[in-house]
Amino acid sequence: MNSLFILPCHIFDMTYSRDTTAISEITGQAVNTWSEEWQHECEARAVLKMSKEERDRFFNGKKDADGKTIDRGVISIRGLKSAEQIRTTVERMQVARG
Repeated sequence: MNSLFILPCHIFDMTYSRDTTAISEITGQAVNTWSEEWQHECEARAVLKMSKEERDRFFNGKKDADGKTIDRGVISIRGLKSAEQIRTTVERMQVARG
């Protein structure tokens, strides 16, 4: 085997695990960082960092002056149910933050 093509993780004897956990900001409990629950929480954190304008664009997309779609939003891409789930998670995080 050509040593130039050995992945760095093998050189330093690093391991790869899906058993990583973090503390949920919403529940205060450990959650697997590969879970959908963690994915939703991370997405909610990102939405909370957005300005009102950025959130509107994230959910609804953006159209030009002629009404032509420039960017599709979450509602268009993933559906209304998914957008509502994100909003619910955002609200839960806001409550948890006080």
